[in-house]
Amino acid sequence: MKNNIFFITILLISLSGCITPSYQTTEHITPSQHEPSITVPTPVPSVETPAPVMTEKSDLLIDRISENLTSFYDRKWNTLYQADELDCSRMSTYFWDYIRRNFHVAPKIIISYERQHAWLILKVSDVGNSSDYSHWNIKGTDYYFVEATIPKVVAPDNRKFLINDREYTSSEFYNASVYVFDTPQDANDFQASVSSLGGWNQEFRMKKGDLDKIARLLGS
Repeated sequence: MKNNIFFITILLISLSGCITPSYQTTEHITPSQHEPSITVPTPVPSVETPAPVMTEKSDLLIDRISENLTSFYDRKWNTLYQADELDCSRMSTYFWDYIRRNFHVAPKIIISYERQHAWLILKVSDVGNSSDYSHWNIKGTDYYFVEATIPKVVAPDNRKFLINDREYTSSEFYNASVYVFDTPQDANDFQASVSSLGGWNQEFRMKKGDLDKIARLLGS
């Protein structure tokens, strides 16, 4: 039942443009001193391959990460979301650090002005190749996408969700023009450099109030 609720969760967009999570019915990157080139990730189609040697699901690091993210979901992580405060950018910053410290792999941060949203990516070769999650190709390298506001590893479930009165599947929503950054500081520096252009602009830096809210939630 819990999985069914998880997959039919309907996402809404807040005024800031980030995904607002809901519990209702629901490379190497250009350093910050250089402007990174915009790119469009492409879904990697499933192809028939020889059957792999079966292993326990927990043998893959991506599965352990996914199961760990589910524990945040179960504690109602989404209730912490606040537009222009603890939003997609700061939640992505939190999990960027959390995954590095606890799983010893290096996520990258994605900013999409087209979707006015931010999320994380993990290199498939770093965490194990699994068909349970969507693969996205950016400049010749395959990645998993990690949504920080729900949180979860994006999977090819093709369930529809509503954003700004438009229906998307995961493959449609995340298939957008993006910038990719190694660190939250790189993302912050880039955001600052383009802030004069106006439009969507978020902060990739945790504040004490954010950490206090998270500590209260996880300590409960």
